[in-house]
Amino acid sequence: MPDLVKKITVGIAIFFIVFVILVTLKEKKTTTPEQQYSTPPVPSSLLNLDAKERELKAIIEKDPQNRDLLFQLGALYFESNRFQQAIEIYQRILKINERDVDTLNELGLALHYIGKSAEGVEVLKKATTYDPSHQRAWLSLGFVLASSGRTEDARPALKKAIDINPGNDVGKEAQRILDIIEKTG
Repeated sequence: MPDLVKKITVGIAIFFIVFVILVTLKEKKTTTPEQQYSTPPVPSSLLNLDAKERELKAIIEKDPQNRDLLFQLGALYFESNRFQQAIEIYQRILKINERDVDTLNELGLALHYIGKSAEGVEVLKKATTYDPSHQRAWLSLGFVLASSGRTEDARPALKKAIDINPGNDVGKEAQRILDIIEKTG
C-alpha cells in the first residue's frame, strides 16, 4: 500500500507540473512576438520635435546664414532642455551679428542653465549695454543674478525691467521676482 500511495503522489505531482507547463505555454501563445519584444511607443511630442529639428536643419543647410532659421533651431533646443546644442546655435548666430540682443539674451539664459551663470551674466550685461531698452534682457539679467544668490546685484536689473513697462508680462515677472527677493531678504 505504501508503494501505491507513493505512485499516486508522484502521479499527481507530475500531472500538476504538466498542467502548469501547459497553462504557461498557452498564455505565452496569446502574446504575439511583436508584443513580447516591442518597445513602448515614442511620445508624439518627441516625434514632432524630431521632425521639426530635421526640417529646420534641412532648410538651414540651404541657407546657413539665415539668422531667423538658426534662432528657431536654437529655440527648439532651448525649449527641449538641450541647452548645450542651443548654445552652439546661438554662438553661430553671434558670428553673423555679434550685437543680436535677442540671441545674447537666450545665450545668457542657456549658459545659466548649464551651470555657467557667471558667463551668462556677462553675456546678459553685454545685451543690456547694446540695447538698454531691451526689457527681456534686463529681466533675464535680474533672474540669473537672483538665481545665483546675487540678490543685491539683481535688484537694479529687475527694477530697470519694471521701469521699461510695468504692465506687460515681462514687467510683471520682474516685479514677481523682485517681490520674492524683498520677502526673503
